[in-house]
Amino acid sequence: MLIPASIRLRLTLWYVLLLAVILAVFIASVYFVLSHNLYNNLDESIQNQASVLLDEAVQFEGDRPSLDKVAPSDDDDETEHFVRVFDASKRLTFDNSAAMGDVPVDPQVVANALAGKSETRRFKVAGDTIRSRTFPVRRDGQIVGALEVGQSEDIVSDTLDTLLDIMGVGYLITLVVAIFGGIFLAGRALSPIDKITGLARRISADHLDQRLNLPLPDDEIGRLARTFDEMIARLDNAFQRQRQFTADASHELRTPLTVMKGQIDVALQKERRPEDYRQVLQEVNDEVDRLIHLTGSLLTLTRADSGEIPLNFEKVPVADVVGGAAEHLRPTALQKGIELRLVPGNSVTMCADEGLVLQLLLNLLDNAIKYTPAGGQVTASWRLNGERAELWVRDTGIGIPDEHIPLIFDRFYRVDKARSRSEGGVGLGLAISRWIAEVHGGSINVESAPGKGSTFTVVLPTGG
Repeated sequence: MLIPASIRLRLTLWYVLLLAVILAVFIASVYFVLSHNLYNNLDESIQNQASVLLDEAVQFEGDRPSLDKVAPSDDDDETEHFVRVFDASKRLTFDNSAAMGDVPVDPQVVANALAGKSETRRFKVAGDTIRSRTFPVRRDGQIVGALEVGQSEDIVSDTLDTLLDIMGVGYLITLVVAIFGGIFLAGRALSPIDKITGLARRISADHLDQRLNLPLPDDEIGRLARTFDEMIARLDNAFQRQRQFTADASHELRTPLTVMKGQIDVALQKERRPEDYRQVLQEVNDEVDRLIHLTGSLLTLTRADSGEIPLNFEKVPVADVVGGAAEHLRPTALQKGIELRLVPGNSVTMCADEGLVLQLLLNLLDNAIKYTPAGGQVTASWRLNGERAELWVRDTGIGIPDEHIPLIFDRFYRVDKARSRSEGGVGLGLAISRWIAEVHGGSINVESAPGKGSTFTVVLPTGG
């Protein structure tokens, strides 16, 4: 079975099919209910006529019942009904069925009536269907004969045939109207989709700034258009971040390579002392370390974006991970003349990836040490706040201007680019720290003021 490709035609066909089934069920129901009622009325008419005849018209000659006349009927056409009377010997004593044709006598039905049982039968006479019922005739409590009353079913069948003709024509007309009406209504309802399709074709990776912006109501199509705009906005943002990330990464990779190339070129221009070559090699080694750190951070962020970093959640004592990070960087702090203090908090255990949380704290402590002058102080501590653990790193360093605070967690962002590069930073530590906090279902925020230092607070859930 071929299915039309157009949604408009499919909707119309489903609508017409459903309507056809409903109308067919309705017509069948009406037909059968009316048929049942009409035949019941016909049976009641026969019953009433028989009751009148038995009460008023049946005469007796001895024990033989007969009719002098037939009681008046609403139908004066004698070809539409008949009456017969039988005596106890099954002989006819009255019969006016000749006008209807050769109406057969059923001896078994008459015998059943003489035995006290009324019975209905249907038969054909000259192409007409006759419905008759035979009743027992009683006198003084004894059955002395039988009365048969019959009527033609033509009126009922004609009525039902007319009903079928009317409903059949109406059924076809209704379906034809439904087809054209369905196509029109489906077209009206789906016309915004055609508009969405046309506008969407003009949106490409190079023109993600375009939006549909269709003035549609808050229905399914309107929500579809708005969702499409939101999706394009997210894609535009992702593409911009990807392009910016690529440009920043290229720049960061080019800088140490350019420095190394320049140092090597200078060293090769003429013969130099061994000490000079050793100095060049030391500087090249520092740049290689910077490259290794940068590529490692880039790899971490790339794997994080693609969800390829496996997470090993386990019960981790917060004191151990904070203390381990502090002890790891204590020699660096002492070398710069900075006091690194560890202020113990209460006993807290959280469900986390210990390696990632340790990396987060190392990034924060390393930044605090870099941007705190000699004689300053860096403090690390923690506490339990409800069902969440709060870890913080506070320094007495140079601080962060207010306009830079919303941006410091962006990749490759530096408040002081020259100073950050001289300190060995690549502008990815805080971005990685934010990802670690978020992948644990937590958050990271900063409070800072220029010249007064900064406080980074990490909030992580303790449950698993």
